[in-house]
Amino acid sequence: MSRGLGRVQRAVLAYVLSEPGGLSDIDGTPLAASVTGLARVVYGVEEPSDAQRAAVRRAVRRLEAGGHVEVHRLRVGRTYTQQRAHPRFWPPRYDRRLAVCTGEDGCPGCAAGDRPSMYFNADVVAMFIEHYGSLAEADRQLWRATAHGWHLYPVPLPRPADDYRTYEVEITELCVRRALSAEEHSQAEQRAQEFVRPYADAIRAALRGR
Repeated sequence: MSRGLGRVQRAVLAYVLSEPGGLSDIDGTPLAASVTGLARVVYGVEEPSDAQRAAVRRAVRRLEAGGHVEVHRLRVGRTYTQQRAHPRFWPPRYDRRLAVCTGEDGCPGCAAGDRPSMYFNADVVAMFIEHYGSLAEADRQLWRATAHGWHLYPVPLPRPADDYRTYEVEITELCVRRALSAEEHSQAEQRAQEFVRPYADAIRAALRGR
């Protein structure tokens, strides 16, 4: 059984219903309040903490689910840089690593899901020599492999440094206003069209005069 709105939800809803930002000059609808601004009011602090903003965001989302408020995101006028792989879903590359099975829990080949092989022939010997770089080291590793076998398992390669691109990401913040009725939305649409009409007519006239 629902216990109703919590303390933060009640405080947020009361503040939003008071329309603290006034009305829009374009469509006459209430201006939205940011989560940071709501957190300042709810907790009575100048600089709300991340935990306080998170609590307000949760309250706003629950109020939105209950149909009490409308939520959207607005730009805050700041950006940050972020490195992203290019292309975004570039398939990973793999190398194959040769290793002697240790027969213990910490064996990297077994941890990678590869089953140790006890197969030895001239090709395997040549592979060991190529991998370890000398006949003496290859012989030593082959002797170790006779106990528990050897692994040849895939290892993902890191992306090359030049495969990343730096992007400017615009910061937005969750903003909320009271829920509008269908009639209020219709009236807001009409007012917005009336506001835009003179500018649209001026642009059309300028284009016709060319």
